[in-house]
Amino acid sequence: MAVDKLYSDLYARKVFNLDEIVEALQRLTQRKLSRSYINAKYLNSLIKNEKFSRVRHGLFVAMSPDGRPAADKLLIASKVRKKSFLGFHSALELYGCAYSATNCSYLCIEPNDRFNAFTFNSFSIKPVFVKDSSFEVIQLEYQEHLLRVSGKERLFLDCVSKPKYVEGWEECLKSLEGLGGLDFERLLSILEGGYGGQTAVRRAGLVLEMLKGSSIYYKHLPDSVLTGIESLVGKGRKYLIPSRSGHLVKKWGLIVPGDFQSYLTAV
Repeated sequence: MAVDKLYSDLYARKVFNLDEIVEALQRLTQRKLSRSYINAKYLNSLIKNEKFSRVRHGLFVAMSPDGRPAADKLLIASKVRKKSFLGFHSALELYGCAYSATNCSYLCIEPNDRFNAFTFNSFSIKPVFVKDSSFEVIQLEYQEHLLRVSGKERLFLDCVSKPKYVEGWEECLKSLEGLGGLDFERLLSILEGGYGGQTAVRRAGLVLEMLKGSSIYYKHLPDSVLTGIESLVGKGRKYLIPSRSGHLVKKWGLIVPGDFQSYLTAV
């Protein structure tokens, strides 16, 4: 039956949109079918019989025989918008260094491609608006799919600039501590190009210096990179955490809470 063949065909994709359903059905039936006919004849039946589940308008996930979605939150999030990429905590999860689990996926998109945050199967998918959805974005293989994700250098800078999308500073630092394979010269070059402004410059310098003393992945960080970042620090001082007082780290022009270093060692 076409319904069974459709389920088998799309189960391999795990998550798919309506266009992909139409394409698969036309290939299986060798007929041009209207979307209303596909909804009435195939899609509604597959959803009723718990073969497919509707994630949101126009997006569906195949259901496993045990009744669970065949795709996880990262794979589902990656299909919400074509011109998007997984960033922040979701990217850390893809790289295998997120310190803790979370029930949220962060999808980076440009404002003109916005969508409203939504919940599916107890996890949420939230948009993070960015100016550029192609700069320092790579493709990473995940569960036999190619997903668009922040390159490691952009990811590092994004995380220290907006730690709220990494579930706060403690999670941010502990996760970045395990992010291996950073190209430190490339990271410096990105900062020299103006990416992230003074917030990224100052916070990157502070956090890199901290991690050099605590993580095996940062011990080979060249002093020349830290010197290069320091040369980019502008005049004046900024609060690392606006609501918290602290001491001035003159090198980075940041007022840092006294307990900030302890985030790396807190249990």
